[in-house]
Amino acid sequence: MSQVIHQALLEQTESLPYLQQLLHANGIQQLSLQGEENFFPYLARSVAGQQLSNTAARTIWQRVEALLTVDQQLLDLFVESNREALRGCGLSNAKIKTICGVREALEQRVIVPEVLATMPEAEMIKVLTQLWGIGPWTAEMTAIFFFGLPDVWSKGDVALARGLAMVAEKEGVSGQEILSTVTPYRSYFALHIWQSLDTDLFTSMAN
Repeated sequence: MSQVIHQALLEQTESLPYLQQLLHANGIQQLSLQGEENFFPYLARSVAGQQLSNTAARTIWQRVEALLTVDQQLLDLFVESNREALRGCGLSNAKIKTICGVREALEQRVIVPEVLATMPEAEMIKVLTQLWGIGPWTAEMTAIFFFGLPDVWSKGDVALARGLAMVAEKEGVSGQEILSTVTPYRSYFALHIWQSLDTDLFTSMAN
């Protein structure tokens, strides 16, 4: 499927030579639906890492995982009685409240991962953002990286906005024209933007 989508993007962007170069340089991007059992660990780690560098987020999460006993699941860890231990890992009170709220919503079946997986993006985002502390960006990243939705664009992602502006400037068209051209595969376009920024491809292609 990823190869089919990559080919479709190449065909859809034939009139955009700079973007074509990016797509070819980055190669095929992958997205897939993750298993239901991974939903809480994924969302908990996403919340824990918000507004932190990758290194800081990884350090905090390693401390959280170190709290787990042999027969304990991550769900069991995020309860009020463990608040001080979780604070000691570097989690803020707000993040602990958010993650505990996700656990409660799952236990009470306020949110059900297998049901979320059947929803269109807008509905999924609406359900997720009803949870305390889960904003649009976190919900959009969940739609992309956990549920593998192919056509999600996060307007609030600073890196995506920067990358889109760079592509639009090179092509001499508006950002909206670019997004319209890559629809219904905006998630995959986002992956290309992130990878291009991570590998400094925008800079190397400018030389």
